[in-house]
Amino acid sequence: MSYQRIAGDATAFIKKNKTTANQISYLRLLLAILEAYLLFIIIRDGSSTILVIGALAVLSAFFFFVNYHQKIIEKIQYHESMLKVCENEILAAEGVYEQFADGKEYLNKAHFYAHDLDIFGRHSIFQLLNRSITKSGSDALAHQLKFPFLVKETIETRQDAVEELSHKIDWRVDFLATGNLLEKDEEKYSQLITWLKSEEVDLLDKMKVLLWLIPAINTVILGIWITGIISFKVWLLTLIVQSGFSFVNRKKLNALYLKMSKNTPNLQRYIQLFRLIEKEEFKALVLKQGRDSLANPSYISAIIQKLATISAYFAIRNSFFSPVLNAFFLWDYQCAYRFELWKKQHSAALLEAFDVLHEWEVLVSIACYDFANNTYTVPQVSENVILDVKQLGHPLLKKNKSVNNDFKINKGEQIFIVTGANMAGKSTFLRAVGANLILAMIGARVRAERFVFKPIQVYTCMRITDSIDEGESYFHAELLRLQNAVKLLEAGQEIFVILDELLKGTNSKDKLQGSELFLEKLIQYKTAFGMIATHDLDLTNMATQYPDKIKNICFEIIIKDDKMTFDYKLRPGVTQNMNALFLMKQMGIV
Repeated sequence: MSYQRIAGDATAFIKKNKTTANQISYLRLLLAILEAYLLFIIIRDGSSTILVIGALAVLSAFFFFVNYHQKIIEKIQYHESMLKVCENEILAAEGVYEQFADGKEYLNKAHFYAHDLDIFGRHSIFQLLNRSITKSGSDALAHQLKFPFLVKETIETRQDAVEELSHKIDWRVDFLATGNLLEKDEEKYSQLITWLKSEEVDLLDKMKVLLWLIPAINTVILGIWITGIISFKVWLLTLIVQSGFSFVNRKKLNALYLKMSKNTPNLQRYIQLFRLIEKEEFKALVLKQGRDSLANPSYISAIIQKLATISAYFAIRNSFFSPVLNAFFLWDYQCAYRFELWKKQHSAALLEAFDVLHEWEVLVSIACYDFANNTYTVPQVSENVILDVKQLGHPLLKKNKSVNNDFKINKGEQIFIVTGANMAGKSTFLRAVGANLILAMIGARVRAERFVFKPIQVYTCMRITDSIDEGESYFHAELLRLQNAVKLLEAGQEIFVILDELLKGTNSKDKLQGSELFLEKLIQYKTAFGMIATHDLDLTNMATQYPDKIKNICFEIIIKDDKMTFDYKLRPGVTQNMNALFLMKQMGIV
């Protein structure tokens, strides 16, 4: 079923049931008026059997329709959420992603590549993917984008999971629609997780036998009183004495109840989401393992419902019957003990279940992105080929505005020097390679016809800025980035460097010499690969000195009859045309 079909069905349901809900509202009003009229007649003329039965029947009908109306409203809200999900995905298929959170809170200029490759923020890779329904799910997606998987088998199992979820359109819509109805309160969620992790409080310690002994004693005494052996006063006195136990640890019992009554409703909100995962059949290994973890030792939704039952029983302590129940059964202690037992048996499974849920949010996000871009390619993970791509484009560009290119790193090749005029497409190409590598390593499709790659740590140096607050110059900030790249190589890390205009913060002579020495440093390590964009054509002579390891590629411009055109196509060799002076003349600067 397509998003359009689901959206159409949801729209029809909403329209029909809003009409029904309005009709029930009017009916409730009429029933309320009729009930008031019957009560008025009873008060004025005195009650009769028919009037009392009539009043009770009207009151019963009123409460029935109140409950029925609430259920309809909940269904309408669910279908409205479903409609919103479909509308968002229809826009995503058209290349519109502004409806999704952009993850600007995860921006970190010090990260290996996140700032340079537009991973977070407005019009970012995160916004392209993000369908998170909880803050923790959003955190999980951000973490994977910052630290993608570097193991071939892990990436391939995630690809299988994403592929399966991308075809489960109805299930994904159901999952997102249900999740989007959750109250987005991260503070409550944090309190819930802290509560589940907290240590158990054993209120009775070694005196648990009292939980069974006192009710048994009371039952025996009750039987003795019924048989007339003792008087009622004696039985009542024993109850009063035993009720004294309920005042021991009163503060701890109150604190325990308050935390339970506050956190249980928060936990119950997740029942439906867990049920969606528990009841669905999956084939992909990652999905099956996640589902099985929710069903062991029993369904997580059932575990949560069990807690809700304990909490409901515990809440009876606020009723009129509380003194009697505490005297006869030690009711508060009975509930506290069952909660402690529940927590000991199930809290670890619940914490694991939430991790599974947040991972599901990430996989569903990627699956939605894959479905919206089903013409893109599922990458092929290799252990030997660093990168071999055909018709590679930047995932953030509109489909009708992207000029795609082929690129391959052959055996023995390490560094590619990219030259070209301003605006010719160098930086966009570098970012396209980097962004697609990150997508590939989290199990997503990439914008290419073919994409063979080896999982590798991406490291960039493109948008360096100085820092007045930290007293750090532009040049020093750039040197720190390059130093960190070398440290990774020295530690044996295989990295793919993407550098844009090395050593911009110094004079041209130092810049050339420093760039040459840095390239020589890189190719000393067999684990170093990547691309360096530059306007300094003298740097391309490095390809002559190291023809097997360093290659030149370029983007050309065409200047004819005082007109400049770009084709944005990648070519071998060194650019022959520059455009800075041409542009300055065109703009009347010189």
